[in-house]
Amino acid sequence: MKHHIFHDTIFSYDNPVRESIMEVRLQPRDDERQRCHHFNLTVTPRTMLYAFRDALDNTVHHFNITVPLTSLLVRAESTVEVLPCPVLPPQLPTESWQTLDALQNDPLLDMLLPSQFAQPTALLREFMQQHQIVRRHDPLSTVNHISTLLFDTITYTPQSTSVDSPIDVVLTQQKGVCQDITHVMIAICRTLGIPSRYVSGYLYHRRDDHDRSQSDATHAWLEIWLPELGWIGIDPTNRIWAGERHIRIAIGRDYADVPPTRGVYRGNANEHLDVVVSVNDANIHTQAPPLARPIWPTTPAIAQQSQQQQ
Repeated sequence: MKHHIFHDTIFSYDNPVRESIMEVRLQPRDDERQRCHHFNLTVTPRTMLYAFRDALDNTVHHFNITVPLTSLLVRAESTVEVLPCPVLPPQLPTESWQTLDALQNDPLLDMLLPSQFAQPTALLREFMQQHQIVRRHDPLSTVNHISTLLFDTITYTPQSTSVDSPIDVVLTQQKGVCQDITHVMIAICRTLGIPSRYVSGYLYHRRDDHDRSQSDATHAWLEIWLPELGWIGIDPTNRIWAGERHIRIAIGRDYADVPPTRGVYRGNANEHLDVVVSVNDANIHTQAPPLARPIWPTTPAIAQQSQQQQ
């Protein structure tokens, strides 16, 4: 399935800011699961763009602007083909647990350790005990059960949390967005000894899919590593396995590794952020969506905070 994506991020300030620096993670991955046929990143006002690959092979663009700014537009346009996913078996051999337990001095260990937003808190252990979350017959069946349980117990509620909410907030109020639900599931899977990593990206919405997540925002889900299967994606927000509708931008231990935008600036100003995301069928002619707010090229801006994934 081929997708055409527009992602506009607009930062505005009530007073000029100066010495602004930003990192941008908006270029879809190009690997064995998907092909990024086209990517274009533009910044208004124009500035030099630089790029590097991080430790997990995500593409990171960065730039800095040293003149006074009051608004900034970052626009990413992509054409991405997501390849069909292999059909998963109904379950794995019980011995798969022994394979996972034998992982030592392996790169996968980094995805088994606690991270900033995926901590094994006392409240998480209480949640796992309350819902009898334990190792089932095999890791694949266990992961599928956890996804269904989180779908049933945590209500998807936009704007119910902030970009830096810990999982205890989500477990206490029993609601959150895709970022929160993904962090909870990563923490549970790692507690059970299943390597898990965070995926930042987009979900292509169709009318008949009845997705809970929002169509005009970035999305988040997780990938787990299982014997015989390798890394496979699962989307607990929508209770589905990741497939051709899931477009991967970046992977990391949790959201802290892969925010779409992250920056710092110097100045005394209040910031306002607007985001417009449009994911379309690339086989249908599409035009760029209207900007979230007007942009004046002579008065640009930059950000200090990250975008929450819905």
